[in-house]
Amino acid sequence: MALTIALTSDETKTNTTTQTNAKTVAKLNPYAENAFRRIVEGNARFSQGLKTNPNQDIDKRLEVAKGQVPHTIVLTCADSRLSPEILFDQGLGDLFVIRVAGNVADQFTIASIEYAAEHLHSPLLVVLGHERCGAVAAAVGAYESHLKSDSHTEKPAENHGDEHANITALVKKILPSVLEAARTSGPILDKAININVENTISDVFTHSPLLRRLSEEAKFSVVGGTYDLDDGRVTFTAPRDAKTLVRIH
Repeated sequence: MALTIALTSDETKTNTTTQTNAKTVAKLNPYAENAFRRIVEGNARFSQGLKTNPNQDIDKRLEVAKGQVPHTIVLTCADSRLSPEILFDQGLGDLFVIRVAGNVADQFTIASIEYAAEHLHSPLLVVLGHERCGAVAAAVGAYESHLKSDSHTEKPAENHGDEHANITALVKKILPSVLEAARTSGPILDKAININVENTISDVFTHSPLLRRLSEEAKFSVVGGTYDLDDGRVTFTAPRDAKTLVRIH
């Protein structure tokens, strides 16, 4: 009985994911449709243990040595369990990957995305978070420690020690997502991870007139996603539109 329930649950999840991905494709710009299909199909192969390891032979290596035309940009976490070329079953020259703890977007990250979108003509950006993200968990921990303290300030106190200044800056960057998640009921971490992906997408558009223009010209699309460490699947969100996501600062 338990096995039957597990299989039914797994099949339901697969069907739901397939339907969501189909809706996503329908909303993508024409240039990004093929790229999205490739990463979805690749992730399906990976999660089922059917990887084909494409574009990893000598001929492909020599081909991309002459130039690169990656079909998808991936901004994801630096976590060692999250390797886009592996979990999307792609090869050399297929993905333009940018990795930073917490998959956040600063000026240099956005510049990298702009380079790939404008000069390499990559039509799709995937901002990929993952469950049990350590960077987001650190921000949740800072928030919860603040609640237990005697301080009544709006945000948790920052650690100004030189040794942890950079980590503190990262936690501060993610804190707005944690605070937003905390306004709802239930466990904070999973919700904060998903919100952090959306806030990163918003940051990308907010701070990049170039990417906004490409989006408005239907040459650049962005989708969010969350990777399940256990079953290997990526759950994608609907494409985000630059006009609706740019924050007013």
